[in-house]
Amino acid sequence: MSVARDNQSETSPAGNVLRVVSGLHAGAVRPLGLREMILVGSGDDCDMVLADAGVASHHALLSLVDGVFSLRALDAPLHVGTTMVHPGDPVELDRVQRVGLGDAAIAFGAEDDPAWELLVPGGPGPRVAPTPAVTPYLRRLPAVAAVAVLSLVSLAIFAAVMPSKPAAPDPREQLQRLVPEYGIDDGRANVDFQGGLVLTGTVPDAATRERIARRIADDNIDAKLELRTGDDIAGDVSEILRGQGITARTRYLGNGDVEVSGRFEDEAALRAASFSRAMREVKGVTRVIPVNMAESSATARAPAAAAKPVRIRVAAIVRGADPHVLSGKGDKYPVGAELPGIGTLVSITENSAHALRADGGLEKLAVEAAPRPEDDAAEPQDFSNVRGEVTPLRM
Repeated sequence: MSVARDNQSETSPAGNVLRVVSGLHAGAVRPLGLREMILVGSGDDCDMVLADAGVASHHALLSLVDGVFSLRALDAPLHVGTTMVHPGDPVELDRVQRVGLGDAAIAFGAEDDPAWELLVPGGPGPRVAPTPAVTPYLRRLPAVAAVAVLSLVSLAIFAAVMPSKPAAPDPREQLQRLVPEYGIDDGRANVDFQGGLVLTGTVPDAATRERIARRIADDNIDAKLELRTGDDIAGDVSEILRGQGITARTRYLGNGDVEVSGRFEDEAALRAASFSRAMREVKGVTRVIPVNMAESSATARAPAAAAKPVRIRVAAIVRGADPHVLSGKGDKYPVGAELPGIGTLVSITENSAHALRADGGLEKLAVEAAPRPEDDAAEPQDFSNVRGEVTPLRM
Protein backbone atom coordinates (compact mmCIF):
# COMPACT_ATOMS: atom_id res chain seq x y z
CA MET A 1 0.00 0.00 0.00
CA SER A 2 1.18 3.49 -0.83
CA VAL A 3 0.05 6.38 1.35
CA ALA A 4 -0.25 9.98 0.14
CA ARG A 5 3.06 11.80 0.18
CA ASP A 6 1.54 15.18 1.10
CA ASN A 7 -0.80 14.98 4.06
CA GLN A 8 -1.62 18.56 4.82
CA SER A 9 -4.23 17.98 7.57
CA GLU A 10 -3.53 17.54 11.25
CA THR A 11 -4.36 14.33 13.10
CA SER A 12 -7.96 14.26 14.32
CA PRO A 13 -8.48 14.31 18.10
CA ALA A 14 -11.10 11.59 17.58
CA GLY A 15 -8.34 9.20 16.45
CA ASN A 16 -9.95 8.23 13.12
CA VAL A 17 -7.99 5.70 11.06
CA LEU A 18 -8.19 3.98 7.67
CA ARG A 19 -7.22 0.30 7.92
CA VAL A 20 -6.79 -2.45 5.29
CA VAL A 21 -8.65 -5.45 6.76
CA SER A 22 -8.25 -7.96 3.91
CA GLY A 23 -5.97 -8.51 0.91
CA LEU A 24 -2.30 -8.17 0.08
CA HIS A 25 -1.87 -5.16 2.38
CA ALA A 26 -3.96 -6.40 5.32
CA GLY A 27 -2.96 -4.75 8.60
CA ALA A 28 -1.79 -1.46 7.08
CA VAL A 29 -3.13 1.58 8.97
CA ARG A 30 -3.27 5.26 7.99
CA PRO A 31 -4.27 7.97 10.54
CA LEU A 32 -6.90 10.39 9.26
CA GLY A 33 -7.11 14.13 9.79
CA LEU A 34 -10.08 16.37 10.59
CA ARG A 35 -10.72 16.90 6.88
CA GLU A 36 -9.51 14.32 4.36
CA MET A 37 -10.17 13.38 0.74
CA ILE A 38 -8.40 10.13 -0.17
CA LEU A 39 -8.40 8.59 -3.65
CA VAL A 40 -8.12 4.78 -3.45
CA GLY A 41 -7.25 2.49 -6.35
CA SER A 42 -4.48 0.69 -8.21
CA GLY A 43 -3.25 3.75 -10.12
CA ASP A 44 0.11 5.29 -9.20
CA ASP A 45 -1.52 8.72 -8.80
CA CYS A 46 -3.86 7.53 -6.00
CA ASP A 47 -3.39 8.57 -2.38
CA MET A 48 -3.75 4.91 -1.36
CA VAL A 49 -2.50 2.32 -3.87
CA LEU A 50 -3.79 -1.28 -3.57
CA ALA A 51 -2.18 -3.92 -5.80
CA ASP A 52 -4.90 -6.57 -5.28
CA ALA A 53 -6.73 -8.17 -8.19
CA GLY A 54 -10.00 -6.48 -9.11
CA VAL A 55 -8.98 -3.04 -7.76
CA ALA A 56 -9.67 -0.41 -10.43
CA SER A 57 -7.29 2.43 -11.31
CA HIS A 58 -9.47 4.99 -9.50
CA HIS A 59 -11.77 2.73 -7.47
CA ALA A 60 -13.21 4.97 -4.74
CA LEU A 61 -13.06 8.39 -3.11
CA LEU A 62 -13.20 8.62 0.70
CA SER A 63 -14.19 11.94 2.27
CA LEU A 64 -13.99 12.87 5.99
CA VAL A 65 -15.45 16.25 6.97
CA ASP A 66 -15.92 17.09 10.67
CA GLY A 67 -16.28 13.45 11.69
CA VAL A 68 -18.73 12.48 8.90
CA PHE A 69 -17.50 9.77 6.51
CA SER A 70 -18.79 9.54 2.94
CA LEU A 71 -17.71 7.16 0.19
CA ARG A 72 -18.20 7.28 -3.59
CA ALA A 73 -17.55 4.49 -6.10
CA LEU A 74 -15.69 5.77 -9.17
CA ASP A 75 -14.32 3.28 -11.77
CA ALA A 76 -15.80 0.10 -10.28
CA PRO A 77 -18.47 -1.01 -7.76
CA LEU A 78 -17.92 -1.22 -4.00
CA HIS A 79 -19.34 -3.81 -1.60
CA VAL A 80 -20.48 -2.40 1.76
CA GLY A 81 -21.55 -5.53 3.66
CA THR A 82 -23.89 -7.25 1.18
CA THR A 83 -24.83 -3.96 -0.52
CA MET A 84 -23.29 -3.10 -3.89
CA VAL A 85 -22.53 0.60 -4.43
CA HIS A 86 -22.45 1.36 -8.16
CA PRO A 87 -20.02 3.84 -9.79
CA GLY A 88 -21.11 7.43 -9.19
CA ASP A 89 -23.26 6.57 -6.16
CA PRO A 90 -22.32 8.16 -2.81
CA VAL A 91 -22.94 6.52 0.56
CA GLU A 92 -22.55 7.83 4.13
CA LEU A 93 -21.22 5.46 6.81
CA ASP A 94 -21.92 6.20 10.49
CA ARG A 95 -20.11 3.13 11.85
CA VAL A 96 -17.13 0.93 11.09
CA GLN A 97 -18.05 -1.37 8.17
CA ARG A 98 -16.16 -3.59 5.74
CA VAL A 99 -15.81 -2.02 2.27
CA GLY A 100 -14.78 -4.45 -0.48
CA LEU A 101 -12.69 -3.31 -3.49
CA GLY A 102 -11.94 -6.29 -5.71
CA ASP A 103 -9.96 -8.82 -3.64
CA ALA A 104 -9.11 -6.18 -1.02
CA ALA A 105 -11.20 -4.69 1.79
CA ILE A 106 -10.81 -1.52 3.86
CA ALA A 107 -12.63 0.03 6.81
CA PHE A 108 -12.46 3.38 8.53
CA GLY A 109 -13.66 5.00 11.72
CA ALA A 110 -12.64 5.86 15.27
CA GLU A 111 -9.61 3.83 16.38
CA ASP A 112 -11.31 2.87 19.66
CA ASP A 113 -14.60 1.79 18.04
CA PRO A 114 -15.54 -1.70 19.40
CA ALA A 115 -16.76 -2.68 15.91
CA TRP A 116 -13.12 -3.27 14.91
CA GLU A 117 -13.28 -6.51 16.93
CA LEU A 118 -15.65 -8.02 14.33
CA LEU A 119 -13.45 -6.98 11.39
CA VAL A 120 -10.10 -7.83 13.01
CA PRO A 121 -10.66 -10.91 15.28
CA GLY A 122 -8.68 -10.61 18.49
CA GLY A 123 -8.56 -6.82 18.14
CA PRO A 124 -6.28 -4.68 15.95
CA GLY A 125 -3.42 -4.71 18.44
CA PRO A 126 -1.30 -7.52 20.00
CA ARG A 127 -2.11 -8.77 23.48
CA VAL A 128 0.80 -9.59 25.75
CA ALA A 129 0.30 -12.44 28.22
CA PRO A 130 1.44 -11.76 31.81
CA THR A 131 4.74 -13.35 32.89
CA PRO A 132 4.35 -15.58 35.99
CA ALA A 133 6.67 -14.87 38.92
CA VAL A 134 9.32 -17.46 39.84
CA THR A 135 9.87 -18.24 43.53
CA PRO A 136 13.31 -19.63 44.60
CA TYR A 137 12.12 -22.83 46.29
CA LEU A 138 15.53 -24.57 46.18
CA ARG A 139 16.88 -22.76 49.21
CA ARG A 140 14.21 -24.28 51.45
CA LEU A 141 14.15 -27.85 50.10
CA PRO A 142 16.17 -30.81 51.43
CA ALA A 143 19.02 -32.07 49.27
CA VAL A 144 17.04 -34.98 47.74
CA ALA A 145 14.11 -32.76 46.90
CA ALA A 146 16.52 -30.20 45.46
CA VAL A 147 18.01 -32.82 43.14
CA ALA A 148 14.50 -33.79 41.98
CA VAL A 149 13.62 -30.17 41.33
CA LEU A 150 16.89 -29.68 39.42
CA SER A 151 16.00 -32.68 37.27
CA LEU A 152 12.61 -31.17 36.50
CA VAL A 153 14.24 -27.84 35.66
CA SER A 154 16.65 -29.62 33.29
CA LEU A 155 13.71 -31.30 31.56
CA ALA A 156 11.94 -27.95 31.27
CA ILE A 157 15.05 -26.36 29.70
CA PHE A 158 15.34 -29.30 27.27
CA ALA A 159 11.67 -28.94 26.33
CA ALA A 160 12.13 -25.19 25.83
CA VAL A 161 14.98 -25.57 23.32
CA MET A 162 13.23 -28.35 21.40
CA PRO A 163 10.96 -27.18 18.59
CA SER A 164 7.34 -27.26 19.75
CA LYS A 165 4.35 -28.11 17.62
CA PRO A 166 2.19 -25.10 16.75
CA ALA A 167 -1.06 -24.93 18.65
CA ALA A 168 -4.06 -26.14 16.68
CA PRO A 169 -6.22 -23.21 15.51
CA ASP A 170 -9.56 -22.73 17.23
CA PRO A 171 -12.25 -23.85 14.70
CA ARG A 172 -14.78 -21.36 16.03
CA GLU A 173 -12.31 -18.49 15.70
CA GLN A 174 -11.46 -19.65 12.16
CA LEU A 175 -15.16 -19.65 11.33
CA GLN A 176 -15.72 -16.18 12.80
CA ARG A 177 -12.88 -14.77 10.67
CA LEU A 178 -14.88 -15.61 7.55
CA VAL A 179 -17.60 -13.10 8.57
CA PRO A 180 -15.68 -9.90 7.68
CA GLU A 181 -13.76 -11.59 4.86
CA TYR A 182 -16.92 -12.49 2.93
CA GLY A 183 -19.12 -9.61 4.21
CA ILE A 184 -21.69 -11.82 5.95
CA ASP A 185 -24.56 -9.72 7.34
CA ASP A 186 -25.25 -10.53 11.03
CA GLY A 187 -22.70 -13.37 10.75
CA ARG A 188 -22.18 -15.54 13.83
CA ALA A 189 -20.16 -18.69 14.55
CA ASN A 190 -22.31 -20.54 17.10
CA VAL A 191 -22.48 -23.95 18.79
CA ASP A 192 -25.80 -25.80 18.36
CA PHE A 193 -27.52 -27.97 20.98
CA GLN A 194 -25.60 -31.03 19.71
CA GLY A 195 -22.25 -29.29 20.25
CA GLY A 196 -21.52 -28.73 16.55
CA LEU A 197 -20.33 -25.50 14.95
CA VAL A 198 -22.82 -23.55 12.81
CA LEU A 199 -22.19 -20.41 10.73
CA THR A 200 -25.33 -18.28 10.37
CA GLY A 201 -26.06 -15.00 8.61
CA THR A 202 -26.92 -13.55 5.20
CA VAL A 203 -24.77 -13.39 2.06
CA PRO A 204 -25.47 -11.56 -1.23
CA ASP A 205 -25.96 -14.59 -3.47
CA ALA A 206 -25.60 -18.35 -3.87
CA ALA A 207 -22.15 -18.00 -5.48
CA THR A 208 -20.79 -16.40 -2.29
CA ARG A 209 -22.31 -19.19 -0.22
CA GLU A 210 -20.58 -21.79 -2.44
CA ARG A 211 -17.22 -20.03 -2.04
CA ILE A 212 -17.60 -20.09 1.75
CA ALA A 213 -18.46 -23.81 1.67
CA ARG A 214 -15.31 -24.55 -0.37
CA ARG A 215 -13.21 -22.45 2.00
CA ILE A 216 -14.49 -24.39 5.04
CA ALA A 217 -13.73 -27.68 3.30
CA ASP A 218 -10.22 -26.52 2.34
CA ASP A 219 -9.51 -25.41 5.94
CA ASN A 220 -10.85 -28.72 7.35
CA ILE A 221 -13.38 -26.94 9.59
CA ASP A 222 -16.14 -29.26 10.77
CA ALA A 223 -19.13 -26.90 10.64
CA LYS A 224 -22.58 -26.52 9.11
CA LEU A 225 -23.68 -23.55 7.02
CA GLU A 226 -27.03 -21.92 7.65
CA LEU A 227 -26.51 -18.96 5.36
CA ARG A 228 -29.42 -17.31 3.59
CA THR A 229 -28.88 -15.28 0.44
CA GLY A 230 -30.37 -11.92 -0.38
CA ASP A 231 -32.17 -13.61 -3.28
CA ASP A 232 -33.75 -16.10 -0.84
CA ILE A 233 -35.07 -13.30 1.37
CA ALA A 234 -36.36 -11.23 -1.58
CA GLY A 235 -38.09 -14.33 -2.99
CA ASP A 236 -39.86 -15.04 0.32
CA VAL A 237 -41.14 -11.46 0.48
CA SER A 238 -42.37 -11.68 -3.11
CA GLU A 239 -44.28 -14.91 -2.35
CA ILE A 240 -46.01 -13.37 0.69
CA LEU A 241 -47.12 -10.34 -1.33
CA ARG A 242 -48.30 -12.53 -4.20
CA GLY A 243 -50.38 -14.58 -1.74
CA GLN A 244 -52.21 -11.37 -0.79
CA GLY A 245 -52.84 -10.34 -4.39
CA ILE A 246 -49.97 -7.86 -4.69
CA THR A 247 -47.60 -8.11 -7.65
CA ALA A 248 -44.22 -6.52 -6.96
CA ARG A 249 -40.56 -6.75 -7.81
CA THR A 250 -38.39 -7.36 -4.76
CA ARG A 251 -34.69 -6.69 -4.20
CA TYR A 252 -32.53 -7.28 -1.12
CA LEU A 253 -30.60 -4.11 -0.22
CA GLY A 254 -28.56 -5.49 2.70
CA ASN A 255 -28.80 -5.06 6.47
CA GLY A 256 -32.25 -6.70 6.46
CA ASP A 257 -33.82 -4.14 4.06
CA VAL A 258 -35.95 -5.38 1.14
CA GLU A 259 -37.07 -2.98 -1.61
CA VAL A 260 -40.56 -3.64 -3.01
CA SER A 261 -41.31 -1.84 -6.28
CA GLY A 262 -44.40 -1.86 -8.50
CA ARG A 263 -47.66 -0.05 -9.30
CA PHE A 264 -49.54 0.06 -6.00
CA GLU A 265 -52.96 1.66 -6.33
CA ASP A 266 -53.98 0.45 -2.86
CA GLU A 267 -51.11 1.54 -0.59
CA ALA A 268 -53.08 0.52 2.52
CA ALA A 269 -53.10 -3.11 1.33
CA LEU A 270 -49.34 -3.00 0.75
CA ARG A 271 -48.78 -1.57 4.22
CA ALA A 272 -50.94 -4.26 5.80
CA ALA A 273 -49.01 -6.99 3.97
CA SER A 274 -45.67 -5.46 4.99
CA PHE A 275 -46.59 -5.62 8.69
CA SER A 276 -48.41 -8.95 8.53
CA ARG A 277 -47.47 -11.88 10.75
CA ALA A 278 -46.25 -13.87 7.74
CA MET A 279 -43.84 -11.06 6.82
CA ARG A 280 -42.51 -10.80 10.38
CA GLU A 281 -41.72 -14.53 10.33
CA VAL A 282 -39.44 -14.22 7.27
CA LYS A 283 -35.94 -14.72 8.65
CA GLY A 284 -33.56 -11.90 7.72
CA VAL A 285 -36.16 -9.17 7.02
CA THR A 286 -35.92 -5.99 9.09
CA ARG A 287 -37.72 -3.48 6.89
CA VAL A 288 -39.86 -3.50 3.73
CA ILE A 289 -39.20 -0.35 1.69
CA PRO A 290 -41.95 0.37 -0.90
CA VAL A 291 -41.26 2.16 -4.22
CA ASN A 292 -44.57 3.06 -5.90
CA MET A 293 -44.14 3.25 -9.67
CA ALA A 294 -47.75 4.36 -10.31
CA GLU A 295 -47.72 7.21 -12.77
CA SER A 296 -49.29 10.51 -11.75
CA SER A 297 -52.10 11.81 -13.95
CA ALA A 298 -50.48 15.23 -14.07
CA THR A 299 -47.40 15.58 -16.25
CA ALA A 300 -44.53 17.05 -14.30
CA ARG A 301 -42.94 20.05 -15.92
CA ALA A 302 -39.26 19.72 -16.67
CA PRO A 303 -37.19 22.21 -14.66
CA ALA A 304 -35.34 24.87 -16.58
CA ALA A 305 -31.72 24.02 -17.26
CA ALA A 306 -29.34 25.73 -14.86
CA ALA A 307 -26.82 28.17 -16.29
CA LYS A 308 -23.49 26.51 -16.93
CA PRO A 309 -20.77 27.98 -14.69
CA VAL A 310 -17.80 29.60 -16.42
CA ARG A 311 -14.81 27.30 -16.20
CA ILE A 312 -11.67 28.75 -14.63
CA ARG A 313 -8.31 28.47 -16.35
CA VAL A 314 -5.77 26.33 -14.44
CA ALA A 315 -2.72 28.59 -14.50
CA ALA A 316 -0.53 26.58 -12.08
CA ILE A 317 -0.53 23.42 -9.95
CA VAL A 318 1.54 23.99 -6.78
CA ARG A 319 2.85 20.98 -4.86
CA GLY A 320 4.77 20.63 -1.61
CA ALA A 321 3.79 21.60 1.92
CA ASP A 322 0.86 23.76 0.72
CA PRO A 323 -0.57 22.06 -2.39
CA HIS A 324 -3.11 24.14 -4.34
CA VAL A 325 -4.28 25.24 -7.78
CA LEU A 326 -3.96 28.81 -9.05
CA SER A 327 -6.50 30.19 -11.51
CA GLY A 328 -5.71 32.62 -14.32
CA LYS A 329 -6.95 35.45 -12.08
CA GLY A 330 -4.59 34.42 -9.26
CA ASP A 331 -7.26 32.77 -7.06
CA LYS A 332 -5.94 29.96 -4.81
CA TYR A 333 -7.85 26.65 -4.47
CA PRO A 334 -6.57 24.07 -1.89
CA VAL A 335 -7.47 20.36 -1.91
CA GLY A 336 -11.18 20.00 -1.14
CA ALA A 337 -12.15 23.36 -2.69
CA GLU A 338 -14.66 23.72 -5.52
CA LEU A 339 -13.06 24.67 -8.86
CA PRO A 340 -15.68 26.77 -10.76
CA GLY A 341 -16.84 25.04 -13.91
CA ILE A 342 -14.75 21.90 -13.15
CA GLY A 343 -15.62 20.21 -9.85
CA THR A 344 -14.11 19.41 -6.45
CA LEU A 345 -10.29 19.32 -6.22
CA VAL A 346 -9.67 15.89 -4.60
CA SER A 347 -5.92 15.29 -4.86
CA ILE A 348 -2.56 16.77 -5.82
CA THR A 349 0.39 14.38 -6.08
CA GLU A 350 3.89 14.69 -7.52
CA ASN A 351 2.70 13.43 -10.91
CA SER A 352 -0.90 14.62 -11.26
CA ALA A 353 -3.91 16.45 -9.88
CA HIS A 354 -7.55 15.32 -10.04
CA ALA A 355 -10.99 16.91 -9.67
CA LEU A 356 -14.32 15.12 -9.15
CA ARG A 357 -16.91 16.46 -11.58
CA ALA A 358 -20.62 16.88 -10.72
CA ASP A 359 -21.54 13.86 -12.88
CA GLY A 360 -19.21 11.60 -10.84
CA GLY A 361 -16.40 11.50 -13.42
CA LEU A 362 -12.78 12.00 -12.41
CA GLU A 363 -10.87 14.64 -14.42
CA LYS A 364 -7.09 14.92 -14.56
CA LEU A 365 -6.08 18.59 -14.45
CA ALA A 366 -3.41 20.16 -16.61
CA VAL A 367 -1.91 23.65 -16.71
CA GLU A 368 -3.61 25.74 -19.43
CA ALA A 369 -1.79 28.41 -21.45
CA ALA A 370 -2.86 32.03 -21.06
CA PRO A 371 -4.92 33.47 -23.98
CA ARG A 372 -3.11 35.67 -26.49
CA PRO A 373 -3.59 39.47 -26.20
CA GLU A 374 -5.43 39.61 -29.53
CA ASP A 375 -7.99 37.17 -28.12
CA ASP A 376 -8.92 39.39 -25.13
CA ALA A 377 -12.04 40.68 -26.88
CA ALA A 378 -13.20 37.21 -27.89
CA GLU A 379 -16.14 35.47 -26.26
CA PRO A 380 -15.34 33.24 -23.23
CA GLN A 381 -14.65 29.69 -24.38
CA ASP A 382 -16.13 26.51 -22.94
CA PHE A 383 -13.21 24.25 -21.94
CA SER A 384 -15.37 21.48 -20.45
CA ASN A 385 -14.81 19.14 -23.40
CA VAL A 386 -11.30 20.08 -24.47
CA ARG A 387 -9.21 20.61 -21.34
CA GLY A 388 -7.70 17.81 -19.26
CA GLU A 389 -7.93 14.06 -19.39
CA VAL A 390 -11.39 12.76 -18.40
CA THR A 391 -11.85 9.32 -16.85
CA PRO A 392 -15.45 8.20 -17.67
CA LEU A 393 -17.45 6.07 -15.22
CA ARG A 394 -18.36 2.54 -16.19
CA MET A 395 -22.03 1.75 -15.37
